[in-house]
Amino acid sequence: MLRLPECKVKFLLFLFFVFFLPADAESALQLFSGSQPLGNVKSVKQGAYTLVSATEMASFLEFQAVAKDDTLVVTAGRNKMQLVSGASAAWLDVELVPLAASCVQQNGQWFLESGSALKLFNSLLSRSGKSVSLRWGAEVNGGTPVPVVTPPAPTKAPSSSVPEVPVASSSSVRPLLKGVRWGIDDEKIRVVLDFEGNGEPEVQRGAGSVKVFFSSGPWPVPGVPSPYREVNVGAINFGDRLLIDFGSSLGVQEIISLDAPKRLVIDYRRSTASSGAPAYPPVVVDATRPTPAPNPPPSRKGKRIVVVDAGHGGKDPGAVANKIREKDLNLSVARMVVARLKEFGIDARLTRDSDVYLTLRRRTEIANTMNADLFISIHGNALPPGKSATGMEIYLMALPTDKDAMELARFENRELAEDNGDSTKAADKRTQMLLAILGNMQQNAKISESTGFAEDLFNAGKSGGLKMRRVAQAPFYVLRGAAMPAVLVELGFLTDRQEAKLLADKTYQRKMAAALTVGIREYLKNN
Repeated sequence: MLRLPECKVKFLLFLFFVFFLPADAESALQLFSGSQPLGNVKSVKQGAYTLVSATEMASFLEFQAVAKDDTLVVTAGRNKMQLVSGASAAWLDVELVPLAASCVQQNGQWFLESGSALKLFNSLLSRSGKSVSLRWGAEVNGGTPVPVVTPPAPTKAPSSSVPEVPVASSSSVRPLLKGVRWGIDDEKIRVVLDFEGNGEPEVQRGAGSVKVFFSSGPWPVPGVPSPYREVNVGAINFGDRLLIDFGSSLGVQEIISLDAPKRLVIDYRRSTASSGAPAYPPVVVDATRPTPAPNPPPSRKGKRIVVVDAGHGGKDPGAVANKIREKDLNLSVARMVVARLKEFGIDARLTRDSDVYLTLRRRTEIANTMNADLFISIHGNALPPGKSATGMEIYLMALPTDKDAMELARFENRELAEDNGDSTKAADKRTQMLLAILGNMQQNAKISESTGFAEDLFNAGKSGGLKMRRVAQAPFYVLRGAAMPAVLVELGFLTDRQEAKLLADKTYQRKMAAALTVGIREYLKNN
């Protein structure tokens, strides 16, 4: 009997597995619309998650799906969904929706976590006027259906009205949110979160923030708007968790949990300056019903506050090209904007009024501390050799519009401090982190408003005779955590010789400042 060396045996076995065994490693999930099967959608395993092909789902639903670089846009009538490879959030029209796992681009297809995919496509169907409900059927392996075990929906216990509470991934039990109530008097703003089920909600306190975690319930999350401008609030599902995120410059007086009925009470201590404000009747939001329109917030007394941030500064010059340092240009135009706003009775303030360095985090902290109505960060743009562009761009913090927007965000996020000589690598990590946390509720609640602010600035610039390139979006660290509508303005391209001459001219700088002032005033007038 011929005996082969062990290494050759292993090699022959490898060839046998590659060329002769059927290729049934790929799995699929059966997609149903109600009871009607639509087809098998390719699925792959990623850790504990099952990812499905959003590209194939769009095809089965006869939605248009257009891919460009690392972005997939799925269109259904006038509504659209935007997926970005590597991002753990997706756009659904103007709403930013978190995903249970990051979107993955592979072999020309975009993969989503199976539960997130159902939620997104069901919402897209609903928004386009189609009353259908998608669901997953059996897993298909090599043509053989395999039953899929799905957790049952919460049901009413026979002897109680308390629903079953799903167990969180951390093995802790969280209750279900039932509703949010608001109240106000001369001394405090009170928020009451009614809940039911076993356990207590998890509470995390930070600077200006209170985060409360419940078990996830219906999706999309019912709105929990704040009727009082002193406190911002947003809500979002993260897998098996529901996060209610409160942001405020007011101090937290106390947080207490009470029974009969079960509720969590958060009291915000009002400042002396606001103690004379009138009391408003309590507002109740039932988390099990559609969200009613909130009562209008109390009008602000005194001047509106606009914080203007001159990007870069000190040891961080920003872009340098054609004898222009970005930090100098930014400060010059920022000062002009502030001066013009003050002429119109608007309380405008600078984050820096000299050539000093501020961290990106510190800039929005200043705006939050001042309780600003608007935040605008001013910058100058640059392109690598061989590329050319001109015109003003306006950005808000969100998933990137395209690859160029993403590259610009990476550049602007590269601050020099606290990086121990490894600033580029550390800043790029922060940029990727922002992609993973774009569901941050304080910022998410302001995305729609920031979009409106950006459009007003764009239109004002166009009317003022400036070359306006576009309104776009990207994960800019300087905008993260802003508790007010916030945008980043790129005045123009320092790397373009002709535009650099304009940007260096004081007359043109005043023209840009005048246009930005018009846009700011227009937004404040209508909001």
